[in-house]
Amino acid sequence: MGIVRAATLGMVGALFWAASAQAKTPRDYMLNPPSAGTFAHLDGYTVGAQASLENRAHLEEGMSMLHTRASVVGSFPYVEGSLNLDMRVFLFTFGGTIAYRRVHRNHTLPAGVANTLDLRNERESDGLQNDQSFPWGEARLRMVVPLDMFFWINTGTLRWEDREDNSFDWFHGMPHDGGMLGRFDSAFLYRHRDFGAIGPYGRYMDLPKDGGREGKLYGGLLFMTRPGFIKAGRDAVDLFLFQTLFTGGDEFGLHGYRIPIYLLAVYRASLRL
Repeated sequence: MGIVRAATLGMVGALFWAASAQAKTPRDYMLNPPSAGTFAHLDGYTVGAQASLENRAHLEEGMSMLHTRASVVGSFPYVEGSLNLDMRVFLFTFGGTIAYRRVHRNHTLPAGVANTLDLRNERESDGLQNDQSFPWGEARLRMVVPLDMFFWINTGTLRWEDREDNSFDWFHGMPHDGGMLGRFDSAFLYRHRDFGAIGPYGRYMDLPKDGGREGKLYGGLLFMTRPGFIKAGRDAVDLFLFQTLFTGGDEFGLHGYRIPIYLLAVYRASLRL
């Protein structure tokens, strides 16, 4: 994981080296209404890669759009395939996902045993991780509020996972039981066409845990920009996203980092087909 951290820092540094290139497409383009068409996306991120095929179709040009997307993820802890459908109507987007995941670095512990970072690291050192496979699905509602140089994004999600109880969730960085979880995300971003967008990021989760429910509040940072490593234009563009989340407790976090933090760095290359 030290190599991953070094590569992430190197990527962040390279973004600023590329800051003077490819000024045709604004660096905050990802916050503008997307164009219609069919696109292929290839993502490299801190612990894996994702390939996606997406179609965007106008329902009413400038007002509403239908997004359909199929994605495959291959990563350090799991592999996954998903089908996604979202419909944007003015400032609101309604969507859903159905997916299947196979976790090959799984940490499921007996009920009542704290699934901590230290314990997960010990299990991996001893080769005690195993695997589990399960379907999951979610429904989500997003509201965006454009405020001139600021942009406010709010997303509420209900997600069902048929996972084993007291197993570590690599996607959310927290162990919990199977069943229904709720999540609310909010980001308030400063945006500029020559920089991108940056701002505070918050999350609240309501998790099934220990036979009951547990609420968790997270805080962090979100940064997005178009780095310009590929030629920007109508048919090809790239994106860099960096996200951090913090919360209390000794169970939260990607244990490979050995710190209670969730860190995500993504580079995306998109091509219109």
